Amino acid sequence: MTHLALIPDAVWDGRSQRPRAGEIVIVEGDRIAEGRKRSRLRAGIERVELPGCTLIPGLMDCHVHLCGWMVPGFLAAGVTTIRDVGNNAEWILEKREFAQKNPTRSPNILCCGPLLDGKSAHWPNMGKAHADKCEIEESVHSLCAAGIDQVKLYVNIDYDQMQGASAAGHENGRHVLAHLGRYSVQEAAAAGVNEIQHLTGCSAAWKQCDVKELDALCRDLKPVGMVMCPTLVVWDRIGRSCEPAFPFDRRLEWVHPDFVHAWTHYPNRFESPDNRLNLQRSVVEMKRCLARMQEKGITIIAGTDSPFPFLVPGFSVHDELALMVDAGLKPVEALRSSTSSAAKVLGIHRDRGRIKEGMRADMVAVEGDPTRDITAVSRIQKVIKGGNLLNLSALRARFRRLLKQPCEDPVGLDILGYVRKAQG
Repeated sequence: MTHLALIPDAVWDGRSQRPRAGEIVIVEGDRIAEGRKRSRLRAGIERVELPGCTLIPGLMDCHVHLCGWMVPGFLAAGVTTIRDVGNNAEWILEKREFAQKNPTRSPNILCCGPLLDGKSAHWPNMGKAHADKCEIEESVHSLCAAGIDQVKLYVNIDYDQMQGASAAGHENGRHVLAHLGRYSVQEAAAAGVNEIQHLTGCSAAWKQCDVKELDALCRDLKPVGMVMCPTLVVWDRIGRSCEPAFPFDRRLEWVHPDFVHAWTHYPNRFESPDNRLNLQRSVVEMKRCLARMQEKGITIIAGTDSPFPFLVPGFSVHDELALMVDAGLKPVEALRSSTSSAAKVLGIHRDRGRIKEGMRADMVAVEGDPTRDITAVSRIQKVIKGGNLLNLSALRARFRRLLKQPCEDPVGLDILGYVRKAQG
């Protein structure tokens, strides 16, 4: 059994406003045994000195479409838990089982199975089409019986299907999230949806409007407990897909070359600039809206939509948190969106998301204080997963082995196929 004493400059527990200095964290096996002052450290335990570092809970990415090659990059970036929100059910459940059995080789995985769509599936391998309300209800019951963690609804569903799927999800004790198409967030709330992805259905978030309209939106969302997973970073990257710096991001070393090629040939890079410029303008408005939501007490959790263009798995969480702070959130509020707040929405808050006695020992040591400077989350010194210190060189070596495999998993087939089809 692992017995470690982690000795940083300070510990941020996942909730408090500021880190606590002069503390150590004792790890026994895969659990946090206790936190104590350094002067009380007993003899005979392995000491891990972390000078200049703040120890924080492992980060979470609540909006991922997983490919096999992505796994090492998440861990290297300090992302110890992911939620896959659209994938082939059999494929992702197998990956979740692997993660449970091999905690040092994968982030923890929660999954939704396929994107539950309407009469046509926007993504043929990640999604599943449904002819009517009865059919989508059957899918939800079947997926819940198979063990999926939450339910994800997609853009082409009609209102009856959204109501039916939400009711079926709740009947099975599942949280329901949605990427909305034709419906508003207010209509989704009335249908039983618990969480919205990408600020879809929030018209006030996408346009220049006065604060009264933003407050009216928040008044609609707060009483029903609607959760927001804004994924600012995916809109930023798609809107700025022609940004010349992106292809030179050193973190691309953690991306499969087939995806790097797809990202640099993504269709919207070659279309009229109007759509990109409009999206760039909208990102500014989304930031204004997100800051107002935070101020009004709407629950916000961090997600990225990796592996869409220039979203480096794991590392794009750092970018998302930085965009949240740029929007006006305090660094500690952004951090909670990827730790304790995320854990509560994912239903794992009794086990993960905090540095607290009895919790899983998933932690990250970062240089500096991320509650003052959010960019500190990118200065990773150590990653602890399931009580084990991870070896960055071993993660790189495993990633290189995965690069030898073709991108033939469901997400790879959809995204790479979309780019190839656009290229003709």
